[in-house]
Amino acid sequence: MHGAASTGGGHATPPAGRPAPQHPYISLRAPETRPSRAPHPCGAERPDATQMSEAPATVFVADDNPSILLGLERALTARGYEVRTAATGAAVLRVMREHPRAPDLVLLDVMMPEMSGIDVLRTLRRDERWADVPVVLITATNDGALPVSALRDGAVDFLTKPFRLDELLARVDAHVTRNRELRRAREQARIRLQAIDLIRELNRVVSADEMFHLVTARTAEVLGVARCSVLVVERGARVARVAASSESQFTDGLHLELSQYPEIREALETARPVVVRDVSASPLFDGVREEWASRQAPPLRSVIVVPFPVNETLTGVFVERSTIDEPELGDEAVELAERVVEAIVQACGRVQVFERLMQQRQQLHDLAHTDQLTGVATRRALEEYLRTQLQVARDRGEELSVVVLDLDRFKEINDTFGHPAGDAVLKALGSWLRSESSLRTHDRPGRYGGDEFVVVLPGTGPEGARRFAERARSEFAQIPFVFGGRAVRASLSAGVASWPDCQASTADELIACADAALYSAKQQGRDRVCLGGAVVVG
Repeated sequence: MHGAASTGGGHATPPAGRPAPQHPYISLRAPETRPSRAPHPCGAERPDATQMSEAPATVFVADDNPSILLGLERALTARGYEVRTAATGAAVLRVMREHPRAPDLVLLDVMMPEMSGIDVLRTLRRDERWADVPVVLITATNDGALPVSALRDGAVDFLTKPFRLDELLARVDAHVTRNRELRRAREQARIRLQAIDLIRELNRVVSADEMFHLVTARTAEVLGVARCSVLVVERGARVARVAASSESQFTDGLHLELSQYPEIREALETARPVVVRDVSASPLFDGVREEWASRQAPPLRSVIVVPFPVNETLTGVFVERSTIDEPELGDEAVELAERVVEAIVQACGRVQVFERLMQQRQQLHDLAHTDQLTGVATRRALEEYLRTQLQVARDRGEELSVVVLDLDRFKEINDTFGHPAGDAVLKALGSWLRSESSLRTHDRPGRYGGDEFVVVLPGTGPEGARRFAERARSEFAQIPFVFGGRAVRASLSAGVASWPDCQASTADELIACADAALYSAKQQGRDRVCLGGAVVVG
């Protein structure tokens, strides 16, 4: 930089200082109390904490004159800025690449060795990382075309030396404030657009579990944080259950002791949202910090908690958290939480209606496909299943067996002890067929009519079906019945038919083949199993 800066006593508003402390927690809808403004050392006021993020604004300065560079660094640092300096154009680009985030403003001398300020400006504008960083150029030349060229190349301002220091600081303040407001507006627009997309996705959700996992994963992604959760708390409970979390592999189904989460207790007790921007300074957490330290938990930076009703006895809690290494949760995160919770509440209503309809549909399905006395499938449902499985067996070249079970002398039980006694025997057989130890998940028992039952055994050959039928005969015979004070023994006979052995081409023919085997068992004394005409004595 060729020239010197003059000093002055102007009063500009610096946007770069660290903000005044926020209230530890506030309601989303309650009016926010602004912290009082601390006076600037030169007489100006600092902006309030809502205008700037927690981190000080960063200004990069490049100048080949050491005394000017040092003077600007001291003035900007005193102003509250974080300053990085470089003596050449190439050096300032290296600083840009090494710095973890883009600066809030760059001050460039036009005439520098290696690369001019104009060349640096053009390089910045070609890189999407720095395309929007405001750049102010300073020069000692009186070339009137230079400012026009610089502004066309993307500079936001141009100063000619000698300049007044107070004027330079005022311009830096104005450009940094405008840049941060623009970035904040862009971030708000980005979050609002993604919130709209999320709400649209929620409109297609038909289960609470899917809804909660969707909002936690997407919210964490939008905010750039690791932890976003939905909790469910029963009225008066001391623990909360994690219904969903963006870290589902660690936390889904976990139970949290509310005594360790004062922000969640506060939200539940007041039924209002809780926003803690700076956890380290909030008195709300005074009683739990030592516990966190003993568990070596990552230090929290910010937390937002929004309660919402689930039903008459359950309250949901939507939680956004950021650790010390993640972005602070600001107004954008608060707005996103509000929008997400409103969408959850609306979606919960739709989900509950949908789930009730599905339950009613399942009940109607069960009524139509389940025998009300025995709990096994109806004849119609069983025949449909057998037709399907027979086609599957043909397609895959697999075996399929059918076992027909029939109670022995069932009419005598009804005539002697009455129909309630007969119903008790039918229920007992149905209960045995439905037990987990009796059948595999893809086996299907059904009541074919009166005291006759049919069991479909996919992937089972004649010998396997015979063993099942024998086990059914043997175990059912051990069930004790007492009617009218008398012990009664009930037995059953079974016929087995298998595809492709019996050469049946339809489901009806396969059942007829098993029924013929059953008839043989009855003819030869009952209480036995017959397979393809061969009698197996019980």
